[in-house]
Amino acid sequence: MPWNEPGNQNSGNNKPNNNKPNGNKPPDMDKIIGDFFKSIKNALGFGKGSGSPSNGNQTPLVFLLLGLLGLGIYSSAYQIEQAERGVVLIFGEYADTMQPGLRFTLPRPFAQVYRVNVEEIRQEDNNGQMLTEDKNLIEIDYSIQYRIDEERVNDYLFSVANPQNTVRQVAESVMRQVAGTRTLDFIINENRTAVNQQAHEEIQSMLNDYKTGIQIRQVNITEVHPPINVKEAFDDVVKAREDQKTFINQANEYANGRIPETEGRVLKIIQEAEAYKESIIAEARGKAQQFDLLRAEYELAPEVTRQRLFLETMESVLGETPKVLMDQNTSNSMMYLPLDQLLKNQTQTFEFPPVDLGTTTVTPNSSNQPMNSNSNVTNRSTLRGRGR
Repeated sequence: MPWNEPGNQNSGNNKPNNNKPNGNKPPDMDKIIGDFFKSIKNALGFGKGSGSPSNGNQTPLVFLLLGLLGLGIYSSAYQIEQAERGVVLIFGEYADTMQPGLRFTLPRPFAQVYRVNVEEIRQEDNNGQMLTEDKNLIEIDYSIQYRIDEERVNDYLFSVANPQNTVRQVAESVMRQVAGTRTLDFIINENRTAVNQQAHEEIQSMLNDYKTGIQIRQVNITEVHPPINVKEAFDDVVKAREDQKTFINQANEYANGRIPETEGRVLKIIQEAEAYKESIIAEARGKAQQFDLLRAEYELAPEVTRQRLFLETMESVLGETPKVLMDQNTSNSMMYLPLDQLLKNQTQTFEFPPVDLGTTTVTPNSSNQPMNSNSNVTNRSTLRGRGR
């Protein structure tokens, strides 16, 4: 049969003859891998037979590969300073934020790193005319201090085109809103700190909504003044308000000094009144007791007591007036003399000791003092009673 004929490879056997040189033998994988590595070694100049003429052509390729490797390592290493943060973009897309230190990423142009200083305090000064709640036009000078938020550096770089201009416009919008909800007196004279605090919160909230990556540190209204055309009138008003506060402070200081003094006087008057009350009560009680004693004496001797009371009363009445005794049987020419003037010009000196008359004690004036007839002759303390 044809398949058994000599020269036919498949004669007598359906299996292929792999032992023959021209048989269908599969490729040797070890040999293929070995040949591959050998070709790489030869290309780098590390293979056998390096002294062959072909190695001289491969040496520049080795240096080229080494140079490319070094350039790739150099372009992938970044030294981030303490005040900086590095924003990493891989193929143009945000990938990570590098912290301070030596950091590595993919080499250029596969990755890009933007360094941003997050500790620098930036300042934006601005002013403008604004309308208050009570329809007054004022000019406000204000200052905004801010820095980049280290947690949102990528927002600062890629969310807005011009962050500085955004801060300026947002601050102006918020200041107009805050001024429009406050009166002129409140902004100028009363509580500027509250206005600063409210503006701070409003600006930060709006910047967060825009995803600017900016952190507001301080908002300060440096000056508030009316337009230049009416500045003098407003300055007069402000001066009057300051004078008012000065006068109020002086009045309060005067009141604080006078009130304790007045309270001390009031306390003294109250104490004197209490003492006077006690003395009047004691005197009234003493007089009541004296009256009781006098009544008892009157019951024992009515006529004597009545006569004594009459004499004491006449003594108290006549003792206070000047007296002239005349005899009606003699000439009345004395009636034409200025007796009252003569008595006033007449002075006498008395040296009598006190006289105890029972219910009446008579104490003469000092002997060293001149006395006229109109002066009080005695100081009396008389027990009085009514016998009739």
